[in-house]
Amino acid sequence: MTTNFKLKLLVVAVSSSVLLAACGGDDGKDGADGVNGKDLAAAPKLTRIATVPLGAEITGIFKTDNGELFFNVQHPDDTLPAPENNAAVGAWVGVDFDNLDPMLTDIPVPATGSDEAKTVQVIAGSYQALGRAGDTFSGALPFGFGATVNAAGNGLVRTSQDPDFNAYIASNVDGSEGYLFTAFENRPGAMSRLALARQTDGTWAVNNAMNIDFSAVAGTLINCFGTVTPWGTPLTSEENYEAENTVNWNNTAYSSGYPNYADVQFLQQYLGGTFPNPYDYGYIVEITQPAAAAPVPVKHFTLGRVAHENVVVMPDKKTVYITDDGSDKGFYKFIANTAGDLSAGTIYAAKLSQDATKDISKAGFDIEWIALGSSSNAEIESWINQYDGIDESNYVEGQTSYITDAEITDWAVNNVGDDRYAFLETLRAAKAKGATVEFRKMEGININYAGVASGAVPYMYVAMSEVAKGMSDNKGDIQLAENKCGAVYRFGIMSDYNVSRMEPVLVGGAYDATAAENACSVEGISNPDNLVVLNDGRVIVGEDTSKHSNNMMWVFNPQGK
Repeated sequence: MTTNFKLKLLVVAVSSSVLLAACGGDDGKDGADGVNGKDLAAAPKLTRIATVPLGAEITGIFKTDNGELFFNVQHPDDTLPAPENNAAVGAWVGVDFDNLDPMLTDIPVPATGSDEAKTVQVIAGSYQALGRAGDTFSGALPFGFGATVNAAGNGLVRTSQDPDFNAYIASNVDGSEGYLFTAFENRPGAMSRLALARQTDGTWAVNNAMNIDFSAVAGTLINCFGTVTPWGTPLTSEENYEAENTVNWNNTAYSSGYPNYADVQFLQQYLGGTFPNPYDYGYIVEITQPAAAAPVPVKHFTLGRVAHENVVVMPDKKTVYITDDGSDKGFYKFIANTAGDLSAGTIYAAKLSQDATKDISKAGFDIEWIALGSSSNAEIESWINQYDGIDESNYVEGQTSYITDAEITDWAVNNVGDDRYAFLETLRAAKAKGATVEFRKMEGININYAGVASGAVPYMYVAMSEVAKGMSDNKGDIQLAENKCGAVYRFGIMSDYNVSRMEPVLVGGAYDATAAENACSVEGISNPDNLVVLNDGRVIVGEDTSKHSNNMMWVFNPQGK
């Protein structure tokens, strides 16, 4: 194992259940050459600012240019009293997140069975539910908020309690009017657009609602988190957990996957009876013309086919970082040929070298980027079309109707064939090229765009929901001590928008497997997911966890104020 001693780490015990790592670099300006740490205080501050109802996770955290915050209450417990038992897409009203009070103290953890445990609690202001699962908005959504409607537009395929990514696209100069896009994490996926107007009291009025039509791109699958491009278009992620398990796509007996064969049949229903091509799903989808009467979705095959959790585009409008959710997954970078155009470029996979420690609060990693392939959406689509027409009748146990391991090995080792493998079987291709494919639930990745562009906040953050399985199995490139509560890492961004180093800055725990509830301490994060980086460098962290009875939202201040 290659070690690196350029950067030293000091661990400070803030309490018995929270560890925050303090990093210090010894050369170079922060971010200018990838050095990751000089602004981290001896005791960074973590403050609990919100909780959500029993059974719900926090999704869709999005901050507007005016300091407003949207977030969702995903899949609350069915036993909660109405309307709290239905998922909500909402706004945090009455707080300016661009000027968030640094002296805030923790909001209390709801007591078991209390009224507070059954609804959203916020440290200041209030939570406004803009819509709940099933709402029709006076008939604008006849099949209900969160519904997946078939490609013909005339029939319900599935309904969802899983709103995820939010993106607010302003339609006037002061941001008081605009469109809130919300992705629904279903199989098939869906996305809504609410037309909003801010009222004089700070609340929002919903003036119209519609669903995005994905029929031109054969529908979507498990629409997860996302970001907005520097040119103002939402990017939603297809979280296809089975992207590297294409062998089972047409296996009628495959019942355990996400998606499984039953989900494939729902896609077939969406398509009006055509058996879906697996290589049509597992990409980043850009919603172009977001303010038009009919926004136009574009699938960027160029960004690879994986269990996309999230992507973030750098201020150069060319460099993109890509997380892959699940177990034994990779971490990717894409560089576009042309700024502002993701339709052609080169995809890379990360190869990690760990520091000489297994301590999750200390161990950083050096990053090398391995080029996988170069192509365009048009060329990749031509490769995808070669797998049309395959269905269940072609399935043979022990064989595959799709790309084989032998093909990928021949391409990776002997340079046989084209670069389709890099884009259609991205994780398998990365593994064949020697990249690190050991990450466990790499979730939200984000930057503060203005802060990165100016150098004021030259960091990228990523949530690792859990450090386990391939990250803690004592083999391979990553060999950490297990932490079921997860961690947040950050990367110093170089002047060319490359990153070459990741280090822990926030670690969850302590963990108690015997606890009847709250197996992860309520004084620290548990299974971090959504991240938003504020203008002053503080980081909003949302949870997706079963190890807190009520999922929590936190603000992390690396400067300790």
